[in-house]
Amino acid sequence: MKLKLVERKKQAGNATTFIFKSEENIEWQAGQYMHYILRHEADERGDERWFTISNAPHEKNIAITTKILPSRASSFKSKLNQLPIGGLIEADGPKGRFVIDKPDEFLVFIAGGIGITPFRSMFVEASHKNNLYAGILLYINRDQNIIFKDELEKASAKIGVGIKYFVNPEVLDADTILAVIPNLTKPYFYVSGPEPMVEYFEKMLLGLGFADEQIKRDFFPGYAWPLE
Repeated sequence: MKLKLVERKKQAGNATTFIFKSEENIEWQAGQYMHYILRHEADERGDERWFTISNAPHEKNIAITTKILPSRASSFKSKLNQLPIGGLIEADGPKGRFVIDKPDEFLVFIAGGIGITPFRSMFVEASHKNNLYAGILLYINRDQNIIFKDELEKASAKIGVGIKYFVNPEVLDADTILAVIPNLTKPYFYVSGPEPMVEYFEKMLLGLGFADEQIKRDFFPGYAWPLE
């Protein structure tokens, strides 16, 4: 399918949201992603990417939120950043199982940097539907430029999910994770961020005795970890 760029929004730090209108109706679950192809003279990373849909389903239009550092950007991101309003990108999907499927359990959302995008979709959609969850968002970022900070705090207050920020050099460790989980609960973890970060927390959580089935993962390739 073809998606037409209708708006771009600067976010905190070096992040930008690109909002696209589809030529056909698209339905998705908060937390899912799509596959995109942007035809251009590509570098070694190619002309295709997979991005989480940062918009909530009720917002209708598809949104990509990504960090772009002009001096280090891939040819794909440079082309995306230069795409004029009305410009087109190819896409297929949505896909993915990184969705809330245990709404009645205690949910621990762990985000690193740009890995916040699926949680923005989840929280805003839940707020729109007046859903209530028991849980907490643990958001790790390299500095005080927190992406979606106001939207997340407004939505989280409405849906009953707390937020705790960990800004470099503060770290999120095993003791902190255990401390936020109420006694006698079976938590479910949603871990989203740079691929090495997701692997790090996967190993930590399994080492703490949580089962693999209690952990959902959303990998963002091409980003460094730790977030320095």
